[in-house]
Amino acid sequence: MSNEFLSTYGGRNKNLPQTLTLDHVSPATRLLEKRRQMFEVQEALDAQKEEFARREDAFRRREEALRKKDLELQESLIKFNKFLQENESKRNRAIKRAADEKKQREIKETEITKLTRQYHEKMLEEKTLKEQVLKNEKYQKFLMDVVEFVQGTSEDFPEVQDLLNRYNTLRVANEDLNKRQTNHDVENEEKRQQFAQFTKERANEVLNRNNEIATLQKNLEGHAMATLQAQYNVDSSISNMSDKVLQLGQMLASIENLLERFETQAKHMKRNKDTPKTFGDKADVSGSAEDLEREGKRAHEHLEDIAIYMIDYSSIVREWEAEITAGTQKQDF
Repeated sequence: MSNEFLSTYGGRNKNLPQTLTLDHVSPATRLLEKRRQMFEVQEALDAQKEEFARREDAFRRREEALRKKDLELQESLIKFNKFLQENESKRNRAIKRAADEKKQREIKETEITKLTRQYHEKMLEEKTLKEQVLKNEKYQKFLMDVVEFVQGTSEDFPEVQDLLNRYNTLRVANEDLNKRQTNHDVENEEKRQQFAQFTKERANEVLNRNNEIATLQKNLEGHAMATLQAQYNVDSSISNMSDKVLQLGQMLASIENLLERFETQAKHMKRNKDTPKTFGDKADVSGSAEDLEREGKRAHEHLEDIAIYMIDYSSIVREWEAEITAGTQKQDF
């Protein structure tokens, strides 16, 4: 048991009894020794328990103390954090108050500077006005003298203010007249420029129109020459056509006369009976193109008839010559 105790608690305690060697003793002695060892172990255990209890109590008291100190430390930290927050808030408020005071101070300083400048300006203005008053006193005296002088001759200006009002009225009227004169001068200048521009544009337009007229005149002359040339060509064509029509009429008349002569000479022939021809109508070549075509076809037919007649006359001449030749030969025999 002591060995288990030692193995459990990691070695032999210095307070535990020493183990004796009981290999050569009797069983009773060994039993007593075991009991003694057990008693010593029990005492050691009790002492160990007391030590553990004492240490546990010490540890518990120490833990309580540490817990109490921790709570106190936490409370101190909370108080210190609260203190820091309050100080930070006070610091921020102080900084903000200082910034506001600085801003207000700057505003006041700016206002003081502005008022000081205005004060100096007013002082200078007052000085200037006093100088003007001193300077204008002679004018006031002059106006009063003028009013006294006018009152002796007229009642239109009984007070100086009436005279000033009259002067202001005349001044406003003069300014209005000057303004109107300026406007009229500007308008007159604009009108003059417009008139110059209009004159320039009209001159350019007249020049362009003259150029156009010259171009159109040149084109007209060219067209007139072309017209004369065309008229000449038409007249030449008409003249040539008239000559050709005359020649054609002569040709057609010659064909008809020649055919008429052939048929007059051939009245006794049989062919005259088979192919009768009429010559009551003369060739008309003064009509339209259709008439000319019809007369051309008719002349072509007449030429064919003339050709036939000439062939027949050629045959007759050959037969007559053959007969004459044969008769001459018979007379010789």
